Amino acid sequence: MNTAILTVVLTCALLAGQNGTSIWQNDYSKAQEQAAIQKKPLVVVFGSGAEGWVKVVRGAPTPDLTSLLADKYVCVYVDTTSPVGRKLAQDFEITGNLGLVISDHAGTSQAFWHQGDLTTKTMLHYLEKYSDPRVAVRGTETVNMLRTSYYPPDASLGNAPAIGSMRSRSC
Repeated sequence: MNTAILTVVLTCALLAGQNGTSIWQNDYSKAQEQAAIQKKPLVVVFGSGAEGWVKVVRGAPTPDLTSLLADKYVCVYVDTTSPVGRKLAQDFEITGNLGLVISDHAGTSQAFWHQGDLTTKTMLHYLEKYSDPRVAVRGTETVNMLRTSYYPPDASLGNAPAIGSMRSRSC
């Protein structure tokens, strides 16, 4: 119990900026304006509940991660349990409980889109990549999720199909 309370306190402390306020905004339009003025990319995290943004990171956010977010991004947390949050998630084609979108520095293009959670290492990789103003965004990058499916042998082919006679199956 004490460990859980300490984790929450430390996470809140890490998220506090120099002026003592959270780096997370909840007004997407205002955050867009701020990102344009500061010439920083926008990171939009979709989740549920008051601190739902931490769920997008498998495990807990590290000091490196929170520092990178505070220094290089304008951060928006969208609570998908609210009607406005559900609408914004729908606009970004986030259909699950969690998601992450990163813009380019101009705030005009979507640089990265992901639905679900990410490891700290993977999230740091994409945040570092798109915080670099020299990175040209030519499309929306996503994390390729490899899915392997195993199917029982096709009875019409017998027990030992010959090489070249196996059919490919799509999911």
